[in-house]
Amino acid sequence: MYDYLLHHPDLFPAVLGITHQAFDRVVTKAHPILFRIWKTRALDPRRKRAMGGGRKRVFDTEASLVFLVLFYYKVYPTFRLAQVVFELDKKNIWYWVTMMKPVVEETLGKELVLPTTKVRHMGELLTVCPDLAAFIVDATEQKIRRPQDPHDQEHYYSGKKKSHTVKRQLLVHPTTHKILAVSKTVEGKRHDKKLCEDDGMILRAPPGAVGMGDSGYQGAEDINPLIKFVYPTRKPKGKELTPIQRETNRTIARIRVAVEHPFAWMKHFNILAHTWRNTRTSMDTPFRTLAALYNFTR
Repeated sequence: MYDYLLHHPDLFPAVLGITHQAFDRVVTKAHPILFRIWKTRALDPRRKRAMGGGRKRVFDTEASLVFLVLFYYKVYPTFRLAQVVFELDKKNIWYWVTMMKPVVEETLGKELVLPTTKVRHMGELLTVCPDLAAFIVDATEQKIRRPQDPHDQEHYYSGKKKSHTVKRQLLVHPTTHKILAVSKTVEGKRHDKKLCEDDGMILRAPPGAVGMGDSGYQGAEDINPLIKFVYPTRKPKGKELTPIQRETNRTIARIRVAVEHPFAWMKHFNILAHTWRNTRTSMDTPFRTLAALYNFTR
């Protein structure tokens, strides 16, 4: 399949979610990390086979290994289907996918690292991220299979989605649309404001920063009193919003929609759009990797 795509580079976005040029840049950045892994394995005293011994690998190049992971994220096939596609035993495919996930995450990880600085405020030395001077915050849910443990069934059940879900939160820049921060994966029923408080990233926003969210973030300014938080006005029970309030809400919505762009781009990858089939402990890696890939391709 990879060799076929090399002759039809226009198909890269449909198969991998990124262009051929972006894919080549990812492979180039992954080279030193893979070189370090191969060198460590070659010098391993427990090694029983000489370098180059055994059968020729199906994924014999760095590009083919990166291709495998991005294909898995984009299509999210079962390993039995991948076995048919790549003509390789599903255990071997599982092995290479498992090995390459942290490699691609490390390759792109710097795209989610914000520069920090230290400022003196209220007599305390605080570490802040200048890039958080303006941000939009929102969360999204993803379905998971029903847990077998009754306690986990209750813990992960989301009344909003009427299914078992997990939730993540993004902080996005309002003009560049760059993803500034990604929260950990939590149960889907956790309230957005509670997730924002538990994540704690807005505590690193510089004094005077402006954040924006939907009405679920009402009261978020209490998390960090040094910043200003903007959200739409809810309609009072039994009353109507004034024309000024409605126009203000429309203005906020036009700005806040920027946070939906990264979510929409990331959910083109089926591993985030479909029900999660793997263990819940491994959910952070694909989400963070695709968030970093989004920044990398901007």
